[in-house]
Amino acid sequence: MERKYGSEQQYCTETYLNKNISKDNLEFWMTQLPELLKNTPIIYLAIPGSHNTMTYTIDRRNDVGPDEPAYIRALGRYCSILSKPIIFNWSVTQKDSVKEQLNGGIRYLDLRAATKTRDNNIYFLHGLYGSEVIKPLKEVVSWLNDHANEIIIIDFQHFYRFTEMDHSRLIAIINDIFRGKLCPILVNFDHVSLNWLTSRKYQVIVIYRNVCAMNHPYLWPSVFWPTPWPDTVRVDQLVNFLNDKLKKRSTKIGLISQCLLTPNISYVMKHLCGDLHSNLTPTCQKAILHWISLQKSGPKGINIVITDFISEQNYLFPKTVIQTNLKLLKDSYSL
Repeated sequence: MERKYGSEQQYCTETYLNKNISKDNLEFWMTQLPELLKNTPIIYLAIPGSHNTMTYTIDRRNDVGPDEPAYIRALGRYCSILSKPIIFNWSVTQKDSVKEQLNGGIRYLDLRAATKTRDNNIYFLHGLYGSEVIKPLKEVVSWLNDHANEIIIIDFQHFYRFTEMDHSRLIAIINDIFRGKLCPILVNFDHVSLNWLTSRKYQVIVIYRNVCAMNHPYLWPSVFWPTPWPDTVRVDQLVNFLNDKLKKRSTKIGLISQCLLTPNISYVMKHLCGDLHSNLTPTCQKAILHWISLQKSGPKGINIVITDFISEQNYLFPKTVIQTNLKLLKDSYSL
């Protein structure tokens, strides 16, 4: 017997529940969400992000960045042939361009910026310097122009060798590139949903983790988007850390779960011929994919989840995170 549906929305919801997230629909996954999820606060949605998003732009020939200790910078200066390849191998966390990451479902970008003493430009970095910030950010806004119902959260996590003037220049770049797309700061934002944002043509939330962002109405402070760092090479410690932070999360603000392992100097010295992708990523991704699959979104569930090398296994990480939202949908549908 043909089933009678109570409403078109109910039909669309059930259709979505029966559909698996695939690489083909990651590019427009927010656009394709059922209305129920589009009206859910974004701090209650499961959103995939990339850790150190712009490390695909760094080069083993580039200078060692000021984010490294002084003795590492000295090795990079006086013993670059040996040291820079090692730094490079343990600094790259993404191999895909920002456009490829966005097409692969990533909606949170983790950025670190630094200046150089010899010019006035601002660069991305992690261990080694990467590209200047302007071109990749313009690629982001170009992508947004072609994806009117997609939202991106951009997090300027760390700043190195920055003066107040440098902050002013970077803030001016952000305001210029994303003009008209920036969501203003809201003290209470548990009503901010995808539909709320798109109805106002807001496509970008910028988090700026520095006091220089104070009094800038479009730069969100750290307090609204905590991002606790597990800082471990052990999977068991990582999982325990993620569980603890999730258990304690506030229902009034977002939460960034860093699903990644961080090599310390001791670990790198024991694996000088290795790299992050080969030595830590496989073990980490196996554990965190299982962990994510056990979670759900919602007020006490996961929110933004980030990791390294997001395109592994045909973008299995963003698929798994996005799929978590179906549990929230099923709970609502069963009521």
